Amino acid sequence: MTLIKILNHNETKSFVIFFLIFIFHLLFINLYPINDEFIFPVGAKLLERSNINEISLFFNFNANTLGFSLLIYFLSKLLPLDFYILGKILSCSGLILIYLSTHALIKIFNLNILKEKHMLILLILLNPLIFIFSFRATPDLFSSALSLFSITYFIINKNFFLKLFLIILFSFAVIIKPFNAILIFLIFISFNFKDFLSKKNFNLLIWSLVSFLIPTFYFFFNYQFFEFVFIPNEFRLIKIFSLKRYLINFISYVGFFNLFLILIYSKSFFNFFKKNYFYFLIYILISILCTFFLMQNVGELNFGFVQDYLNPRIYFFIITLSFFLFFHFIINNYNDNKFSRYHLNIIFLIIIFLIILSNFHPSQRYLLTIMPLGLFLFFLSSNIKILNILTVAVYIVMNILLFTNHYYTSKSIENIIVYLQENQILHDTYPGFIGQHSLNFFIDFDKNILISMDKEFLLDEQKNEKKKYYVSEKKPSDDKNIVFYTETKNIFKKNRNLYLIKK
Repeated sequence: MTLIKILNHNETKSFVIFFLIFIFHLLFINLYPINDEFIFPVGAKLLERSNINEISLFFNFNANTLGFSLLIYFLSKLLPLDFYILGKILSCSGLILIYLSTHALIKIFNLNILKEKHMLILLILLNPLIFIFSFRATPDLFSSALSLFSITYFIINKNFFLKLFLIILFSFAVIIKPFNAILIFLIFISFNFKDFLSKKNFNLLIWSLVSFLIPTFYFFFNYQFFEFVFIPNEFRLIKIFSLKRYLINFISYVGFFNLFLILIYSKSFFNFFKKNYFYFLIYILISILCTFFLMQNVGELNFGFVQDYLNPRIYFFIITLSFFLFFHFIINNYNDNKFSRYHLNIIFLIIIFLIILSNFHPSQRYLLTIMPLGLFLFFLSSNIKILNILTVAVYIVMNILLFTNHYYTSKSIENIIVYLQENQILHDTYPGFIGQHSLNFFIDFDKNILISMDKEFLLDEQKNEKKKYYVSEKKPSDDKNIVFYTETKNIFKKNRNLYLIKK
């Protein structure tokens, strides 16, 4: 009976949920890298070689900073593990930081008596973006989690030195992903315009400025060594401003973000639209017009492999309608005085983040920075048990689809790589389809690194005429040219076998 009472305790249930999700991630820590995971451990290996010319090769392959690779390199001095495993461990540790951040937010909102903490933890940690990106050795989840952890614990702690330490942690999160700098606004969560010139607000302003000292030095030296500040010249995340493209990006970001939240507060807008169905008809009409005359595919904001089965106009309609429902819910709750000052300041932060983000190349992963805040806020605004359970159920279904795709993609790549290694033909093979996922295996660190890391050499098939084999997802017309193939077992994705083909 005592054990049952302990397990039923709110805090205990929250921890058990976190622990099970965390262990599940650790069980799959050895999955082969996919989706651009390869470059960050490679960056750590380049840092280990301590040659600026070689380190600069890192920026031929992505627009990220060296922050995550630097962290992998330092961690390798403490843990004798493979660089690729260390990258995954960092991402997985983001779950710990998000779990702790959620408890810090509960303290900030003075909600220690909240009875549904375990449901809140479930919603946040099972959110498909958070759940899937914590498997990957990329900087997105870790840096977002570190920035949120640093700021939330900065708010609840009074000790000067601890605050300074947390601000330094936040600075490193900004170095890893500069977008996270916007989260500094969270320290003004209790900001009151009536006391605009108060000593408290002035102190917070000083702290916020201090948080950018270390990133400023880092990006200054980054410019000295590599001749750019934030983004390599060949990657143009900011394009020439276009009002139409900006509006499409903003609608897409807000709509996509809201799709993860909409079930949580669905009862609220259903009740409203029963009495004011005219509003709903207007939103539908405007969404249809936007679908046909405004919306376009943008960046990486889409439903992934599900998009292959969906008409683009249906996707545009869903995203646009979601955009209007998001702002309707906020405005309606504001008019009904259901938001405290803390609520409003977090909403302001989320909207500012999305406004700034909309001028850059759109991507799902950038939403990781504000996703825990959005889930926390909307959970508090509409805490209805059955809707929370329904949202978790939908998240679980989505995670099964996404994880299955992740798992079998990884296994297919592993099968090809192992075959190439066992037959000692790895460096006689053009990576082709699997280049995006496992290019690290085709980089020969024992030879001239400048040649083996050359982007054109690795990715240009025409310049790889000496290669005897290549990997493709397309079956060749002549079966005699197939040296080896791996058959996908992913039932949730269109059949995509991988073929090793002799030229």
